[in-house]
Amino acid sequence: MQRPRGSNDDSTDPAMNHFFSLSFSRRAWGVFATAGALLAGAAHAAIVPDRTRVIFNEGERAAIVTITNKSTTYPYLVQSWLEDAKHNKITSPLMVVPPLQRVEANERNVLRIAKLPGADLPADRETVFYLNIREVPPKSDTPNSLQIALHTQMKLFYRPKGVQPVRDEDWTLPMTLRVDAAAHKLVFDNPTPYHITIVDVASGAQKTPVPLDPVMVSPMSTADVPFKASMPSTLFVTHVDDYGGQVAVEYACEAGACKSVKK
Repeated sequence: MQRPRGSNDDSTDPAMNHFFSLSFSRRAWGVFATAGALLAGAAHAAIVPDRTRVIFNEGERAAIVTITNKSTTYPYLVQSWLEDAKHNKITSPLMVVPPLQRVEANERNVLRIAKLPGADLPADRETVFYLNIREVPPKSDTPNSLQIALHTQMKLFYRPKGVQPVRDEDWTLPMTLRVDAAAHKLVFDNPTPYHITIVDVASGAQKTPVPLDPVMVSPMSTADVPFKASMPSTLFVTHVDDYGGQVAVEYACEAGACKSVKK
């Protein structure tokens, strides 16, 4: 399945991605003049999940996501599917059920993500997938109407038993940073078995913002972003935790090498 235009892959937004799908009734003239305002209002989806990311720990029978129909009037159909790290639609090694369901107005239903028997996933690091939830609005009987459906995409991390962290532990602290002044880059070195999503970097005691597109650093790998600031003595790096919250960590730097300051 082709990804919606404007979406991204590893450099995803900190919480969820939202994509719009438009359908026009016959003779919907002049609709483009007001599309911007309509899209702004459409940010309030009818179908709302109870979280912005999913952690599926090995040993659990399933990961459960509750979805709520916020509409007080209309039922909605909900399509759900999974994608792998490269955004290919998949039905194994994990699957989500039901793939299609009807959610009545003001009602809640659940999605269950399960691991298939015999599924082979890495035991030394977590694996990232993407859960997709698309609402299908009821057909409008109003002529010249515009219907907008919201497609929500969130990260799903399958975490094997051997790497499940202690509750509330900040598992990003072993990550180190390196300023490559010659290449004008800031390099993130992630030795952990976890994906670390970086959403903000600030430099120095004044916490001067560093221009940055969110980036996800895969387990036991590196990633870099442009960095044209002077050599810092301190950096503040903000990442997304398991609950979708943003956590800032201070790094002390010497000769371009930066380590986290544990507090």
